Amino acid sequence: MAPRALQIEELLLLMREVDLPTLLALDRELHLLLEHKQADQVRTAQAMAREEFGRQYPQVAVAPELFALVGIQPANPVEEDKALIREQIARSYLR
Repeated sequence: MAPRALQIEELLLLMREVDLPTLLALDRELHLLLEHKQADQVRTAQAMAREEFGRQYPQVAVAPELFALVGIQPANPVEEDKALIREQIARSYLR
């Protein structure tokens, strides 16, 4: 087993002896850590999408708010995607 896996096993053994409030606090911390890591992954994926789009279509300017929609919407028919994009563009002009 890798050293990291052994450390996790040791930590789990220690956690079995800890009281409930401590475990609940640890659970909250782990959930916050997961949320931060997931948000980082989303930001990285969006940055990669912007860079790739910029390389493929250097002549097209796209507002960053539109790229924030990449990967967060369920799979939609093209017409629904177009409607979402139009709504976002309209909102940006109303600001």
